[in-house]
Amino acid sequence: MSYHNQPVTITQFKWAGKLGPVRIKTTCDQCDLTTATLQDMMENEFKEKKVAFEVKPWLDNLFYCLIRGTWHAPIIMVNGKKFYQFREEEPLFDRDKLAEHVKKELGN
Repeated sequence: MSYHNQPVTITQFKWAGKLGPVRIKTTCDQCDLTTATLQDMMENEFKEKKVAFEVKPWLDNLFYCLIRGTWHAPIIMVNGKKFYQFREEEPLFDRDKLAEHVKKELGN
């Protein structure tokens, strides 16, 4: 359900974090590329729109992601719903599809 004229939150879960004694110590180039692309979209496509962007560590939020049917970072959620999850067959998310999806959520 879309709540027109409500803010849209884009959340990226990247390869990072800790859970109990397990800590991710490596970086993920794909996650960094996704973050850079989303930041660019915030500065261009979503400038002056009610869109917020946040980056969260995947391992800290593992169960939140699993409940929503995602498990492989990088993950992009829009208003708490899965938009994109990394797959070898689709290593990059579709920027145009995300822009269109956010516009629909905004009611534009």
